[in-house]
Amino acid sequence: MKNDITKINVEKIQEIWGKVQQNLGEQIKPRIMIGGKTGVGKSSLLNSILGSDAYEVGVIPTTRENIEKIWSSSAGDIVVIDSPGFGEAESDNVELSDENELIRKIEKLNAHIFILVIKADDRSLELEQGFLKMWNDSENLSGIPLIIAVNQIDKITPVRVWEPKSLDLKLPRTEKEKNIKKYLEYLGNINYFQDKFIEKKIIPVSAGESANDPMKYGINDLRRSIYLSLPDSAKTVFARSAKLKNHEARRIIRNYSIACSAAVTANFIPTSDALILAPIQVAMILHLGKLYKIEVTKSLAASLLSSIGLTLSGRLGAQFIISLIPGIKNIVGPVLAFNLTYTIGNIISSIFSENKLSISKDEIAELAKKYFEDAKAAGEKLLDMSKDTTIKDDYEHIEEDDGANNE
Repeated sequence: MKNDITKINVEKIQEIWGKVQQNLGEQIKPRIMIGGKTGVGKSSLLNSILGSDAYEVGVIPTTRENIEKIWSSSAGDIVVIDSPGFGEAESDNVELSDENELIRKIEKLNAHIFILVIKADDRSLELEQGFLKMWNDSENLSGIPLIIAVNQIDKITPVRVWEPKSLDLKLPRTEKEKNIKKYLEYLGNINYFQDKFIEKKIIPVSAGESANDPMKYGINDLRRSIYLSLPDSAKTVFARSAKLKNHEARRIIRNYSIACSAAVTANFIPTSDALILAPIQVAMILHLGKLYKIEVTKSLAASLLSSIGLTLSGRLGAQFIISLIPGIKNIVGPVLAFNLTYTIGNIISSIFSENKLSISKDEIAELAKKYFEDAKAAGEKLLDMSKDTTIKDDYEHIEEDDGANNE
């Protein structure tokens, strides 16, 4: 019986480490498909999402030849794909071409996500409804996340009134706010838009006239929705490009912290916990290095981990370590592993964000105290998520709001 338990736990630890290695693997280019009729503001919206005037307004390709464009920056490459099916949508009477051929064409493009852009207050949405029906009916396409961006909400009446910083669509009071919300609710009652409305995947935005236009609205909400919908392997590159590095750092830290907690839960030799945790924590440091585009070797990561570990155990002492434990005796190991890894990750993220590769003991102690409450709160969420000490793989249960405000 003991040998069976040993085998099960070894396999579990190997599975956890396999996931960590996969998470650390090569970060792929996000492939974002965008579609919409002429004049909906696709170019402006892309510029706002990417924070750069990379696309000349009005020239997102409308022919089927130059259908892909790679947006390159120091943050990484993002592939933007102009969706077939909207290229000649100059009027409301345009019909989709042969549906099967269109599906085959789109499938070959291997998009990670599709953004359908519509113009605020447009009530002639037959083309969009036909496209959404085709998308939903396709077994392969329906598995690709789809977001609807309602652009140019600033042009909803009264047109001359536009105060994006004070706009409140949850509790609309002004005529402008009420009219915007009324249009969004109108979309929510249209067939093929209803599901997206319920899923909160219909996002009102105003792209502005340039990437740095201070009168933009909803761009951070759209960025966050795109980010959450992308596969994990494409999240890091997009986060760097779309000003979501803090959010991605939190995701990375949470994932590795959960992996450490799960490893301790699965480990059948308590004294060997450190041997299991160290490689996962080193992998976390390497992953954070990729996020911040800092060259970090395994030896440097191990050295940073050692410095932080010695400071946490030495200068701050047992009182700090014990204070991280929410108080459930039978799961002290897993929760402590989570909280320590979470604290280490935040310390590393903080120094990497400043483009630093070294840190003093005093700085470590100060940062540890800074992230003290965050670590405790994260540990409490872990307990709520897993009362029976079984660590779940669904990280979205502890996904926090990015705190994104409307630009």
